[in-house]
Amino acid sequence: MKIGRKTMELALIGNPNVGKSTLFTKLTGVGVMASNYPGTTVEFKEGSFLRDGAKVTVHDLPGAYSLSGESEDEIVALRMLAENDFDAVVVVADATRLESSLVLTFQVMELGYPVIIALNQMDIALKRHDIDVAKLEEILGVPICPVTALVGEGVDELAQAIVDGEALKSLFKVSYDSHIEDYISSLQELIPDDGRYPSRGAILKMLEGNEYISSLYDEKANEQAYMVAKEFREHHGESINIHITRDRYGEAGRIRKETLTPRKGPVTFKDRLSDLTMRPITGVPILMGVLASIFLSIVIIGGWLEHELEELFEIVVGDVLVDLGQSLAGDLGASIGSGVTMGFEAIVVLIIPFVMVWYIILALLEDSGYMPRAVALLDGVMHKVGLHGRAVIPMLVGIGCSVPAILATRTAGSKRERLILSTLIVMAVPCGAQMAIIIGLVSRFVGIGAAAAIFALLLGLLLFLGFVMDRWLRKEPTCLAMEIPELRKPTVRNVGFKTYSRSKDFFMIAFPFLLVGSVIVEILLSYDALDFVIEPMSFLTVGILGLPAVTIIAFMIGILRKELAVGMLVTLLPAMTISELSLYMTPQQFIVFGVVMAIYMPCLAAWAVLMKELGAKNALMVGFASITTAIIIGGAVNLVLTVI
Repeated sequence: MKIGRKTMELALIGNPNVGKSTLFTKLTGVGVMASNYPGTTVEFKEGSFLRDGAKVTVHDLPGAYSLSGESEDEIVALRMLAENDFDAVVVVADATRLESSLVLTFQVMELGYPVIIALNQMDIALKRHDIDVAKLEEILGVPICPVTALVGEGVDELAQAIVDGEALKSLFKVSYDSHIEDYISSLQELIPDDGRYPSRGAILKMLEGNEYISSLYDEKANEQAYMVAKEFREHHGESINIHITRDRYGEAGRIRKETLTPRKGPVTFKDRLSDLTMRPITGVPILMGVLASIFLSIVIIGGWLEHELEELFEIVVGDVLVDLGQSLAGDLGASIGSGVTMGFEAIVVLIIPFVMVWYIILALLEDSGYMPRAVALLDGVMHKVGLHGRAVIPMLVGIGCSVPAILATRTAGSKRERLILSTLIVMAVPCGAQMAIIIGLVSRFVGIGAAAAIFALLLGLLLFLGFVMDRWLRKEPTCLAMEIPELRKPTVRNVGFKTYSRSKDFFMIAFPFLLVGSVIVEILLSYDALDFVIEPMSFLTVGILGLPAVTIIAFMIGILRKELAVGMLVTLLPAMTISELSLYMTPQQFIVFGVVMAIYMPCLAAWAVLMKELGAKNALMVGFASITTAIIIGGAVNLVLTVI
């Protein structure tokens, strides 16, 4: 250790959902910088704190269950450890779920890093167990600082241990299968301790097939490691990396039994509720109830807010901007005023009621600890479409906005899964703007049953597309690895912060596009500049979809931002407000419009992310497929409703 330095570099690493980000915030406070790791979309944070004259720069590495390199998060975490000269690595472990944290800790220690363990969530753990921290320190050979990051307990002691240089390189060794130990011994001549990594740690990573570690050693060493792994598979009937992981979990379980003693006491209501949410026989009905409650809450609360905000908007704004524009610049000014009014109305009346309500619900699900339970329950279903249960999280995020949802697909285990998941998000998961169209227009003017039918149609499309792509791409999905956190009561502060963060980004992106787009289209319409598009495309809008011919403009502008589409309808049709749209469109047309808007082309922001994440070829394929599918399904719905 480099003791007494005026500057120190520190890495924070841990499993997802162990409270690592909370601990990072408690250590660094304000002035945090978020960045993407070069060449990836994986985000990490940097911050710093001062103590005893030393400035400690803290690098918050991506959450990872392993350093084996199976996901992009794991690859980035390993590369950040390798490419920085860290004075200490703080492994954030969850005291309530110790085994998984120990498995990651073993790998960090095997690679020779000086370690301090921050044993987090001690307040919850001590209600269940007596924890012998001293014995755990003795076994692992590194200092352990018990903390409760949520309230800051123990964080001061952890910071002091860091600047005092207490982090140690551990001599602890996991006891692997005797065959694996023999392989390690046989490979040590080819892979000696050379200052990069201890030979034992490097060999284990090479046997696991870690590409980054393997690239650091010569071809002969890699060939021998490959032959050893192949021989193990032939003799044991399974991959050596699976056996290594099993041995690590076995060792973690043994240590847990030696250092944790269960506290006897009555089973609490929270324990019983947690058990009910996890058992399929009770968990699935609970999940269906939660999903139904979410839908009804968005429809009822969002609908009520929509009505109230529309009335308020008419009272406060009305025709003020149109009249002002007319008085200042004649017809051109009136067009600008009308465009600005329509832009504001679409945000206030459609987006705020539904997107805000959903973001609050999403924050409640996350903060309560229920989200991972839903993921675990849906894992079996998601495997049918070539994914694992964790794919549910990007899909739920996509209900708010497709951009962060597509970025969140980096948690998928392979490029194949990212392609499947991104396609499903674009074509079958309605974003906040699309939700607003389905609920704000279809539910309002046709009925809640029609809106529910569209969501059912999208669910069917999601399952069908996933099933087809899973068979087409021909590869098994990776397995789900996720810890289930404690159920807890959501806090107003956490829910409010998450809602504010998501809403701020959404409205900063959406509002300028919506406002400018509405003004431009209103001006173009006032000079009949869009007529050249409307008539030639009427074979599609009128002939196939049964919609007013002018809706082609709404579809085109919807590519810019989906929020613009409804405002465009008000502008394109003789309606003065959203409420008057029902005078110019039939219930059947509202349904078809909602279906097409929910499926076709992502907005430009999502399209740009798709290009970056999947490459131009795949992004173009997804875009073409979405347009084609939207037209086919929209035309089919129009035909069926016409016959009925």
